[in-house]
Amino acid sequence: MKLVQVERHPRGIVRVVMNHPKARNAMGEALRGELLATLSELLTERGTRVVIIASALKNFSVGGDLSRMDELTDPKAGRQRLLSAHALARLLLATEKPLIAEVRGHAVGAGAGLALTCDTIVMGDTANIGLAFFRVGLVPDFAIAHTLPRRLGLAQARQALLYARSYRGTQAGEIGLADDVVPDADVAARAMERAQELAAQPSLALGLTKRMLERADTAAAVLDFEATAQPVCFASEDFTEGLAAFREKRLPLFDPDIE
Repeated sequence: MKLVQVERHPRGIVRVVMNHPKARNAMGEALRGELLATLSELLTERGTRVVIIASALKNFSVGGDLSRMDELTDPKAGRQRLLSAHALARLLLATEKPLIAEVRGHAVGAGAGLALTCDTIVMGDTANIGLAFFRVGLVPDFAIAHTLPRRLGLAQARQALLYARSYRGTQAGEIGLADDVVPDADVAARAMERAQELAAQPSLALGLTKRMLERADTAAAVLDFEATAQPVCFASEDFTEGLAAFREKRLPLFDPDIE
């Protein structure tokens, strides 16, 4: 049984659905491996414009696979497991394609980390993002110490991690941990709406903007990147189409050959 299903939708929207009921989508070797293989392929396809990461279960992901944690008391084994998980995290953090997390139920530990690698988090109102690594004596992983401060600011991320906080949908939305909070039954529809918005954007400029935001710690780094990125956009078909649409007072259609 495949643990990851791929749904293709119009305009290059791809929905990647985790389905490992036995482990409640725990981010163990099996699910991580399929996610890595699937996403590595999808994110290099020109026709992929937006990826939604979702779950077929009532939970998004319950985090690390605690059933196999006893195997990790050997430091070498523990490091190898982390490096394996890092391959997926690095892929998602490096991609120029926009990512959306469709979160229902629990997204805890590494499951929260997976959601936090996404550009947009759409969350059900009864869903829960949990950061309780300390409860099992572990540090945050899956790049959470990088992604969480970028969402909440360093001070609030510090409190969330040091006090092992969990956030329900409404509260997550209030503090900026989730971008959209809707009734649980509407999560998939709202995620698709957001994907359609992103799919209508110029993919070259969108991807370069994601790279620019990764350099946003200093104005100098952003200005240096702008000087490289904007001339590339000036020379692109997207700019030609955008300028024509502006002059003709219509909406632009970027990448019209992608259905």
